[in-house]
Amino acid sequence: MKTAIGFLAVLLSLGLISCGKSSSSHQQHADSTGVTQMADYYTCPMHPQVRSDKPGVCPICHMDLVKASNSRQTETPMDDATVPLNDRGQLLANVATVVVGNETIERTIRAYGVLEIPEPNKVSISARFNGRIEKLHVNAVGQRVAKGDPLFDIYSPDLIQAQNEYRQVVSSTVPDRDQMAERTRSKLLLLGLSEGQIRSLESPADVPLVLTYRSPAAGTVVDKKVVEGVYVTEGTVLYQLADLTTLWNIADVYESDAAELKRGARATITTAASAGRTYDASIGFVYPVVDPQTRTTKVRLIVKNPDGALKPNTYTETVFRQVKPEVLTVPVSAVLMTGKRNLVYVKAGHDNHFEAREIGIGIRSGDKYEVLRGLSAGDEVVSEGGYLIDSESQLKSGGGSTHSHETSQADTKESVAAEQHNH
Repeated sequence: MKTAIGFLAVLLSLGLISCGKSSSSHQQHADSTGVTQMADYYTCPMHPQVRSDKPGVCPICHMDLVKASNSRQTETPMDDATVPLNDRGQLLANVATVVVGNETIERTIRAYGVLEIPEPNKVSISARFNGRIEKLHVNAVGQRVAKGDPLFDIYSPDLIQAQNEYRQVVSSTVPDRDQMAERTRSKLLLLGLSEGQIRSLESPADVPLVLTYRSPAAGTVVDKKVVEGVYVTEGTVLYQLADLTTLWNIADVYESDAAELKRGARATITTAASAGRTYDASIGFVYPVVDPQTRTTKVRLIVKNPDGALKPNTYTETVFRQVKPEVLTVPVSAVLMTGKRNLVYVKAGHDNHFEAREIGIGIRSGDKYEVLRGLSAGDEVVSEGGYLIDSESQLKSGGGSTHSHETSQADTKESVAAEQHNH
């Protein structure tokens, strides 16, 4: 009886050992080079944390499970920061790489604006004394006026009195005549009389009752607020002149683009009426505030207008071109934007391994990004197929995204804390 029991125990132990070897050989095996190859399994494309050793459906989203390839091989030991991909895997994923280097890039920024008269080019002509307008020599908006041209004739008792005072002083023989004459002469200049009009008062002729007032500046009449026969008081605005040979173009530029624009940078503008003609301009000032509604910043450009073809209040399209020579660039297709970070996959020192690297990007020029940090000239980055490598990296890390690992840990801690609180 004891002999039979011992024989059965030996058979059972042999069976268990055989089953254990079979199960172990199903999970993994090593080849002669020491490279370990993992067994096939099935996973959910949307929830890679779900794994099964046989076909089925995902218990979360009920999608069909797909078979994970066993062609991925890892060296022992393997760096967790890199993603291995053999030649067959690269071919299936359509992975292409490119060596990054320095080159000259150009960026174009377009904005819409409006032409305005520069503030320093505006001149307001107002009455410096009380009186009645007898005649207007400049009687239309748009008329061009040179400095010294007659504007209007005016009858003013105050002006007649000031002229008589000067005439009496210069004709007197008092000891301080020169000082008094200079004071009364300065008063006449402040009232708007020209040097020639003041010299004419030294003649024995009578003081004229009507004085012709001459323009103190040159420009184009952009506003006229006076007509013949009206009485005006001191301070009344009569004309507004402006020099239109130079204009300001006020362009609204998005705040992200305005940060790249500097004073003195060149630009070109066009208008609907210019029939394809472009005008050169330069940035004179970037306003220090952002419009809270449009999220734009005003940029003031200086435009030459010698022939008067450009009109104030005309809408314009402004084109800024930025040229940066010899900057490090990377293809746009190589950059994976995760929201908080910009990643590229760089070929590691050993073959068929890729590592994720965070980079800083600057301006975009066509299909290239300027690289501010994170890469060096000569690095080989994945230009096509980076999203597939990123998915492979997530599967390798057990379903967690390599670029949101900190967030996942934080969420897990919050979930554990909430569960402990509920219990």
